[in-house]
Amino acid sequence: MANPEHVDILKQGVEVWNRWRKKNLRVKPDLCHANLSGTKLYYNLNLAAADLSGAELSDAKLIMADLAGANLSGSDLCRVDLSAAALAGATLSGAFLFGSKLTDADLT
Repeated sequence: MANPEHVDILKQGVEVWNRWRKKNLRVKPDLCHANLSGTKLYYNLNLAAADLSGAELSDAKLIMADLAGANLSGSDLCRVDLSAAALAGATLSGAFLFGSKLTDADLT
């Protein structure tokens, strides 16, 4: 289950979240099974190494998000805009990507 504090911080927006990440470098964000569907977190969101396994992200906007090394296994990424997102080393096994936009995303 997701850490409710982490979910609350993320829902405050990209600036608040990225500032929190910079202050808490050793904390691995726990957003597993969080319902973040429809979330609009545009440009440079730092979700690197976050646990998003089983998360509901359908219809979210994660343009240019840093998801490098993130665990997205079993997540619902249906119709998510991941344009220019960094997904290098991310785990996507069992993720549902139907209709997702991956233009210029780094999937290495």
